[in-house]
Amino acid sequence: MKGLKKLFVLPLAVIAVIIFPLGIISFIADELAFTNVVLIDDGVVSEFRVGSNTVEDFLLEAGVPLSRSDRLNHSPGTVLRDGMTIEIERETSFYIRINDGDLIARAIRPDATVAEVLRQVQTETQIAHVYQGQGDTGRSVVNGDVLDFVTWVTRLEVEQHPLPYQLIENHTGSVPQGRQNLRIEGEYGIEEVTTSIVYIGGEEEERDVVLTEVILEPVDAVLDIGTAWLGSLTNTNSPDFTYFRRVRMEATAYTQYYGCTGKHPDDPWFGITASGRRVQHGIVAVDRNVIPLGTRLYVDGYGFAIAADVGGAIRGYKIDLFMYTIEEARRFGRRHIYVWILDEI
Repeated sequence: MKGLKKLFVLPLAVIAVIIFPLGIISFIADELAFTNVVLIDDGVVSEFRVGSNTVEDFLLEAGVPLSRSDRLNHSPGTVLRDGMTIEIERETSFYIRINDGDLIARAIRPDATVAEVLRQVQTETQIAHVYQGQGDTGRSVVNGDVLDFVTWVTRLEVEQHPLPYQLIENHTGSVPQGRQNLRIEGEYGIEEVTTSIVYIGGEEEERDVVLTEVILEPVDAVLDIGTAWLGSLTNTNSPDFTYFRRVRMEATAYTQYYGCTGKHPDDPWFGITASGRRVQHGIVAVDRNVIPLGTRLYVDGYGFAIAADVGGAIRGYKIDLFMYTIEEARRFGRRHIYVWILDEI
């Protein structure tokens, strides 16, 4: 019997000797599978013992949420080490208010400045803004901040205004004395004015005229005031109409502008004839070798005139009649007419 007990106890002892070390090894393996981690979450310290392999796995296992704006001191794929410290700086929650409107909740990464928020707002709205809150734009945004911005918008406004015309009184012998004839009706011109307007916070702050352009020049009205005696105009055969000679001449028309005279409006001799007179209806250019300057004339279809100007192309029996507009001169064209010379030459 005692022999049987010895035989039975011996195998159990052998088994115990084998199993005990295996248990220790298993325990040690389990212990080694876990990692001690210290988490500092926005200043709050916690300790964890986890079986995760990476920082990302640890956060999932520990149930720690992470937003896009939160800052982590290790990349998510970093392998955990025993005793590792993982620190999370949480995003900053704040509010923005534009043009005294409603508060809008926002969040941004830790230590972000007001200037960064300003850039974000301008990028999102595509409108310039100005910070009007406390401190300068270089300060950091803190939790609960209310950042006040106002819009800064510049717009161009284009308006058209009428340009008044002038009434030119032309005393002429082509109209009977005591009568008036509105030969050219005045027309308003158009002036276009471009104004730059600055709106701050939706309210107009300032405006400046940046461009003024004449779109359409005004046309001056011309009023002929008669100085001639009636008989001389209505009938060249009247006893009251006396002349020394009648000639047939080739007639053209000219104006005071550069295309006809070669003078610009800023030229001091602009609008001045060779005889020193200022141009007006009734001034004609002649060849002074044929008709001396100062000679009084009556031109068929034009009226009384005075030879007061010369021209490079006016040679021989040619006459150039002054007209106010290029359109009038073009309509007159070139034609042959009779000219009565009223002074003895």
